Amino acid sequence: MSDSGATAKRPGNFGRNFFFGCTTAAVLVVVVPVGAYLYWDYSSKQAFEAAKVEQEAAAEQQFQPMMEALEEATKEPEKPYDIDKTVRVIHEIDLAMKKDQTLEEYLVWASRQDYSDVSPEVLEARKEVLDVLMRLYAKQVEADDQKAMWEITSELLLTTLSVVSVSGEANMISPEAQLSVDRAQAQQLLTELKQERSDHEQLVRDIAGIETELMQALVDYGDVYYKYIEEWDQLSVLRDRAYLAANNGDWEQVLAAADLAIEKAPHEKEAHLLKAMALIELDNLENAGEIEEILDDYMQEHPDSTAPAFLLMGVHQSRKGDTRAAQLAFQQSAAYYPKQAQQLTDMLNPYKMRSFLRQSREGNFIVELYQSTMLGAGYFSPDLQMAKNLFDAGDLEGGKKKVLDHFARRRTQQQWDFIISDVAFCHELLGPHFWEIFPEDTYLDLEAGAAMMGSSLNLSVNNRSPRALHNATLVLAVQFTDMYAGDYVALAAPDTMPSVEPHTKTSFGSVEIDEEVFGKQKSVVDIVVHRAILISDEAVTWVDTDQYRISKQKELRDAQRTRKALAGKQPDAKPIEHPLARRHPEFQGTVDSLLEGASQVAQLEMESKYGADNLVVQLPRELSILRPMFRLRYGDTLYEAQDNVIEGDSIQLRFAAVDNFDADGAKHPDDVELLMSSPFGDVVFDWKNNGDLTWRFQGSERKPE
Repeated sequence: MSDSGATAKRPGNFGRNFFFGCTTAAVLVVVVPVGAYLYWDYSSKQAFEAAKVEQEAAAEQQFQPMMEALEEATKEPEKPYDIDKTVRVIHEIDLAMKKDQTLEEYLVWASRQDYSDVSPEVLEARKEVLDVLMRLYAKQVEADDQKAMWEITSELLLTTLSVVSVSGEANMISPEAQLSVDRAQAQQLLTELKQERSDHEQLVRDIAGIETELMQALVDYGDVYYKYIEEWDQLSVLRDRAYLAANNGDWEQVLAAADLAIEKAPHEKEAHLLKAMALIELDNLENAGEIEEILDDYMQEHPDSTAPAFLLMGVHQSRKGDTRAAQLAFQQSAAYYPKQAQQLTDMLNPYKMRSFLRQSREGNFIVELYQSTMLGAGYFSPDLQMAKNLFDAGDLEGGKKKVLDHFARRRTQQQWDFIISDVAFCHELLGPHFWEIFPEDTYLDLEAGAAMMGSSLNLSVNNRSPRALHNATLVLAVQFTDMYAGDYVALAAPDTMPSVEPHTKTSFGSVEIDEEVFGKQKSVVDIVVHRAILISDEAVTWVDTDQYRISKQKELRDAQRTRKALAGKQPDAKPIEHPLARRHPEFQGTVDSLLEGASQVAQLEMESKYGADNLVVQLPRELSILRPMFRLRYGDTLYEAQDNVIEGDSIQLRFAAVDNFDADGAKHPDDVELLMSSPFGDVVFDWKNNGDLTWRFQGSERKPE
């Protein structure tokens, strides 16, 4: 019984054991994964917290140099500031965000900038923005979130600065409008940016946590930004007036506008230079002390921008007759200009922000004179000013060398924009001395033809003179549609040629024509006028097509004809003069001497041909400095020269198939006139039947006395 009873209990124990075993297993199946999850979750949180601590330390380390730079620059909140440098730094800091770079790269770049003389208020506002960004960046553990955070905040800052509200009224005389950031629109921008980045949930939550502070910092910075932009704009109005007056040669108005600008911004640069320039050009010895004080103070306050001040000091010393002091000042200016010119190549220069100026001729005057002070161009070229002193002292070779040095520097620095205005300034400042460097310029012909494919011009120079030009660079000057007449874009030909040989056509390769003008792309079909400037070791000169020269002479003759027709109605009307003749009336005596000398040695000969004979004219080579263009009148017919070259010491002209003079047996044809068009007057050489030659200015019987 007992054995059977014991045996009967075993199934129950087994069931219980089995039940408890299964239950335990089931619990283990649930508890172990849960425990593992809880452990993993705990470990993940621990790792995340550790990563946050590490990221906070990394953020502080990355932001520290920039924050320290701003802290140092804002120690003296009441210190004087330079409004131009303030605006420049504003653009540099903010627009640098547009570059394809990381936050780390941006912070390194920004921490190395020079913040001296920048308004502390601007830097303090910028520091507040960075402080918020640093706290936001410190929360972003994931690399993707860090990248997204930089993209959102940089875009938000830049777009916030574009959301503006205007209160009050503004005009150019008394601007009273106030610009500020529109908070509601800025908030809407942030909302849209968060929606676009909704996949970065943690980042969006972190932004929401400091959204009020972020928006306040951005709006405050925007308001400070516009405060100083407005101040700079108001200052620019006054300086623009001074620049335009300088372009007109109205130095009294330059002084008035510059003084107002200096009163508004005592630490700016441009108006001080313009005032000194005006006082120099007024050429009053009583101004000497004030000129020197302005320039000395300028150099003390702006030691990194002394090149134009040394240039002006050199001009001032020249006017005083102290050529040694002037020479030294010009040399210092030349030494410092290459360094200062780098500032102008920075695309963030404040004048780049005023692109509207390029849309008018007057605006171009402003920008070009400003840039001239930065690049050492035109009036502000130390080489050209030294050349004038040397020419005035009778050192013709020394003067020529300095002219060529100036253009060699242009070529070395690849600064083509001012080549055109520099050549024009040489004609004005140096006059006949500049023309004498290469008087045969009209014997260089530009040939430009559109390529069969694409949008390019094939360029060549035909040298009809006996002089070789070495190390030659050709700079194409192009006027496109929508540009003002007389305004050009400078495009350098790709090939610098070892030499342009006499009586030879030299190819300079092809120039691709793809330029943007006022927002429109221009190609070869948009060219209105093309000219070129040839830069070589021996000379710098315009190279034109015959068509261009003929059209310009026709314009002048048409203007003279119109003025003559109106003379009866306007008795006091002055005759139309070419700009060269008007600027250098002292050269007229040389013109008369050259013409009188030519009349003594000029020759007219016949070349017998089957049928109509050719007429060949020889003139002295010296006449080439007058930039002559020739036609022959025989009876009622005008003939263009088939050949017009300089051979040896003579200009040789060949007019083909004029008449069958042999049939008449005359040694000298009757009724032949050689018409010479020139900037200094149109001249008629008249051969009589006996071979005697007389000359006169066309339209008058004036003869040199």
